[in-house]
Amino acid sequence: MGDVEQRNPGWSGGDPGQVTGWTLVRTHHAVARRFVDTLARAGLTPTQFGVLVQVVSDPGLSQAELARRVLVTPQSIGELLTSLERLGHITRRRGPRGKASVVQVTKSGRSALDRATPLVQAMNTPQALGLTPDEDETLNALLHKVLAAMTDS
Repeated sequence: MGDVEQRNPGWSGGDPGQVTGWTLVRTHHAVARRFVDTLARAGLTPTQFGVLVQVVSDPGLSQAELARRVLVTPQSIGELLTSLERLGHITRRRGPRGKASVVQVTKSGRSALDRATPLVQAMNTPQALGLTPDEDETLNALLHKVLAAMTDS
């Protein structure tokens, strides 16, 4: 049968369901699809939502810090901010010479965020995630630990 391996038809790594990283990847895809569908009802993408949340939560962030917080490249954050500007959700003002641009959420952006927030909260209840409240708290803490390990380089 040519190059097809017949003696060991399974994956040598064991049960793929026991590979935590792979489970995270699969979970990411499932949750991301739900986020996309949910946020579309508020006229936002997940990344746009993340930017608006970060700007409202911590005004005065540099574009570089904003990119780090939403896990996009510095080049991508520029494009993302341009798209939010076109939608009327943010304004950018050049800072004083040598200073970063100041990003502010507009009334339109605040309205979009206010529409999105209850939708996101509803899809993130422990029950919606198939968890008990204690499991939800534990999972969130563990995911933050993994995220820190993966982004501290």
